[in-house]
Amino acid sequence: MRKIHYGWWIFLSTCVISLVGFGMVVDTIGLFFDPVSASFHISRAGVSLMVTFQNIACAITLLFAGKLMEKVNIRWLLTICFSIIGLGFISLAFAHNIIQFYIVWTIIGIMQPFALTLSIPVLLGNWFQKYLGTVMGIALGLSAIGGSLFNPIISSVITSSGWRAGWILEGAITLIAILPFTIFVVRYKPTGNTKPFGYSEENANQTSTTSFEGLSFKQALRTPMFYLISFAMIALQWVAGLVQHVSPYIVSINLPLTLGATVVSGIMLGAAAGKVSIGWCLDHFNNRAVIILYSIFGIVGWLSLIVVRASGLLVAAGFVLGLGQGIMLVSLPYFIRKQFGPKDYNNILSIISMFGNFSTAIAVSVNGRIFDITRSYNIPLMTNGVLYVLGGGAVVLSIVLSSRYIKKLNNNGNDTQKNF
Repeated sequence: MRKIHYGWWIFLSTCVISLVGFGMVVDTIGLFFDPVSASFHISRAGVSLMVTFQNIACAITLLFAGKLMEKVNIRWLLTICFSIIGLGFISLAFAHNIIQFYIVWTIIGIMQPFALTLSIPVLLGNWFQKYLGTVMGIALGLSAIGGSLFNPIISSVITSSGWRAGWILEGAITLIAILPFTIFVVRYKPTGNTKPFGYSEENANQTSTTSFEGLSFKQALRTPMFYLISFAMIALQWVAGLVQHVSPYIVSINLPLTLGATVVSGIMLGAAAGKVSIGWCLDHFNNRAVIILYSIFGIVGWLSLIVVRASGLLVAAGFVLGLGQGIMLVSLPYFIRKQFGPKDYNNILSIISMFGNFSTAIAVSVNGRIFDITRSYNIPLMTNGVLYVLGGGAVVLSIVLSSRYIKKLNNNGNDTQKNF
C-alpha cells in the first residue's frame, strides 16, 4: 500500500486550524457587538474597539513573527497560542466591564499572527511544491465554512442563553478541536529524506540553474511589486473590516439578528467557494483574468447590500461578496511566494500582513464610528466597492511587473539579482 505523503497530514492540520481558528477568532465576533453593547451600556463603536486593539497588537507582532517562527518549535508555539486564545474566550464569560474585553482581545491579537495569519500559508508553502494554490485555497476556504457553521450556532446560544455562554462555547471548541493537531501532527518543514509534495530531482536541477531563487526582504523593498501587493493588502483588509459589521448592519435596517447571522453565513459560504476556486484557478488559468473576475464579485456583492432588502437577495449578495474575499486570503500569500520566492517568504509575508492588520484595526473602529454619526452603513459599503477596484488593479499590475522582473533576472544572471 502506498504511504500517504506527510504533507497531506499537514494539509489536514491547516484545514482544522482554518475551520475553527478563523471561525472563532474572526468570523463570529460581530455577533457579540450588540449584546455586549447593551449589557455594558456603551456604543457599538466602543465595543468594536476591542477588535481595533486586537488588530493593532497583531500588526505589531507581525514585525517579528515571521523571523520567530523559523527559530522556535512550531508545535509548541501553536499549542501555546491556541491555548491562550481558547482560555481567553472562556475568561470573557466572567467579564464585568469592557476593559477586560480590550485586554483579552489585545492578547489574542498577539497570538493571532502565529496561530492564523502565518501558520497556514507558511506550513503549506514548506510542504507543497505542487498544487500550492489549490491546497492553500482549500485550507483557507475552510475559514469561511467555519464562519457559516459557527455563526448560526453561536447566534443561537447567545439568543437562548446569553453572550456569556457564547464565549464559553467558543473557547471549548477552540481547545478541543485544534490542540490535538498542534501537539501531535504539525511539523514546520520536511527533514531528512522527506521532501515537499511534488518535489522531483528534475525540478530541483532546473531550479538550481535558474537565476531567480527568491529575494531577501531588502531586495523585495526595491521592487514595485512589494508596494503594489502591500497596497492591495491594505485596501482588501479594510474591506474585510466591514464583515464584522454585517450583522449589526442587518439589524440597523430593521431586520432580525438571525437574518444578520444568515447573511454572514452566506458571506462565509461564498468566501469558502471563492477561496477554493481562486486557488485552483490560479494554478490553471491566466492570473490577471482571475483577479479581475473575483474583484467584480466583490464590487457587485458589497454594493448590492445597499439596495436590496429581501432576505433571499441579501443572502445572495453576501455570497457574491464572499467570493471576492478569495483575493485577500489566498491570492496575496500565493503571489508573495510566486513574486518574491521562498528565500525570505516568512518575513515578507509577515510585514505585508502587518500593513493589512493595521488597516483592519482602523476600519473596524472607523466603520462603527461612521454608523454612530450617520446611523447608516452606506458610506462604508460604497467605500468597499471602490477599494475592490483599486486593490484588484494593484494585484493585476504586480503580476505584469513581476513577470518582467523575473525574466530580467533570468536573462541577466545572478549579478543582476545581487545588485538590484
